[in-house]
Amino acid sequence: MNSNVRKITDGAMMCAIVGAVLLINRQLGGLFQDMFLFLFPIPMVFYSAKYGWKNGWVVFAAMCLLGFILGGPTTLFYVASESLIGLIYGGGIHSGQKTHKLVLLTMVAGAIVNVLSTVVFASFFGYDLAAETKEMESMMSNIFAQTGTQLPSTLNLGQYIGTIFVVTAILTGVLQGFVTHVLSRLLLKRLRFPVDPPTPVSMYYPPKWSGYLAFAGFVGYYYSVFRPLPDPLMQSAFQGLGMCGFLYLLAYGYIAVIVYMQVRSPKLRGLGMLLGLFAMFTMPVFLVIFGFLYITTDVHRRLMEGAANAKESQ
Repeated sequence: MNSNVRKITDGAMMCAIVGAVLLINRQLGGLFQDMFLFLFPIPMVFYSAKYGWKNGWVVFAAMCLLGFILGGPTTLFYVASESLIGLIYGGGIHSGQKTHKLVLLTMVAGAIVNVLSTVVFASFFGYDLAAETKEMESMMSNIFAQTGTQLPSTLNLGQYIGTIFVVTAILTGVLQGFVTHVLSRLLLKRLRFPVDPPTPVSMYYPPKWSGYLAFAGFVGYYYSVFRPLPDPLMQSAFQGLGMCGFLYLLAYGYIAVIVYMQVRSPKLRGLGMLLGLFAMFTMPVFLVIFGFLYITTDVHRRLMEGAANAKESQ
């Protein structure tokens, strides 16, 4: 009986927190709604991590009802989607799933939610993508004209900017999922939940096929720029996948620089971050190639073996 009362009490407390945030946001005219998106999953993470999926669905339904009463359809969508992300993450913690799987699921869910809100249902949420695309196209055309930069004659600037909007929405959702993961870990660790210890950046190593796939997308991106495909949808897909592949390899190139400096000169690990940032803005293609080699060759294994040998010799 006491355990059931505790479940109800904790669920009511989580709903009260969400209701207070929604009420504050409503009184401020939605001024901090985008900021609160990063906080909406946290109450659901706590409850589902403690009591599991089954009990979490009841609290999830109550939060959705609060979102509709205190904010309307738009707020309902945000509350429901963000609370669902929290339910997924917290339920995974309760069932003992591996951290990397939870992070991946949270990032994918965040990307889907962000694409739905900013691209698929853009008009419903008050976004005019066509007007924003035209405005951005006009601004970039003026900048290129003033600087004397010549764009490829085959490049459709409006379509290109539209693809950038979609890719940005995906990456923003991925970032949101990662922030949810970090904040949730801090909360759960503070509340003494059993969570896996954080994994060092040097131990993150993706499958080799992802490197080849990202590089193929990167090459396909340049091909689609200079030789556009006849189908506009395929053209946008090639460019979007190419941008994602470019950023993926760029990120792992940056990680490779950090890992290399940590292994070769542990006292200068901060220098690796600065060198990676410098290369990211001045030599991005070099960093992309370095990231591709880091993923698809045995560079990572050799670095780890070198670090282990150095520790043994000490």
